[in-house]
Amino acid sequence: MQATAERTSVNVWAAGIVAGVIGGTLIDTFLVFANHATYVQIWQFVASGIVGGAAFASPNYAILGFAMHFAISIVWASIYAWAAFGPMPALARAPVLSGLLYGVVVMIGMTIVLMVNHVGAAGIPDAATLVKSLIAHTVFFGLPVALYVSRAAHG
Repeated sequence: MQATAERTSVNVWAAGIVAGVIGGTLIDTFLVFANHATYVQIWQFVASGIVGGAAFASPNYAILGFAMHFAISIVWASIYAWAAFGPMPALARAPVLSGLLYGVVVMIGMTIVLMVNHVGAAGIPDAATLVKSLIAHTVFFGLPVALYVSRAAHG
């Protein structure tokens, strides 16, 4: 009995890590193309959430942004994997719908963080930015995370 519990917890965290790396890679790639940016610029933007505008002064801050982005992606994916392997197994049985919905949850959470760190009192992001964010978080993060976790749960 103990071996089964240990095996499940290892699978949850392994699935969360792999799904987070997959989702993080896909969302970054989408954002590069959608924003006509480079990976370095995307990761500098992420780093600016901690160090402010200084992140744009040196490409060295991209390393911090890269680490932050993949850590955040792994945490979000691990939360999903934990829920799918544990209290909400229906997530693994309906990965397309649950992944798209989870992408909305992730987008809302990350938009709130970005608004606090980047927009502040200046207002909410424009409609085009919100649409790109919705596509990025649902199609290129939530869906691949859910599909990978579903496969891990059943395979």
